[in-house]
Amino acid sequence: MGSTKKYELVVIYPVSENEIGAEKTITEKCKKRTLKVIEVDKWGTKTMAFEIKKQSRGYYLRLLIEGTPFAAKELERDLQMDDKLLRFLLIRI
Repeated sequence: MGSTKKYELVVIYPVSENEIGAEKTITEKCKKRTLKVIEVDKWGTKTMAFEIKKQSRGYYLRLLIEGTPFAAKELERDLQMDDKLLRFLLIRI
């Protein structure tokens, strides 16, 4: 395996999505890929600079996670397949 690294993940869900459900979905995806969720920061509902999938507002979540680079890559693939998700950004810190 590889050594563990820290990552920051920011996700945007539609406002119509349940806030608790969005957080639960993301944390479950992380745990499924053996990533440890260190911190969850709820930024709340914000107006976006431009529309994404005909949505002008989104619910933002920021997560600090820890795990192997392979697990992070697998999580990124899972997030790309999520139809409800508007956008995400996963970076190593």
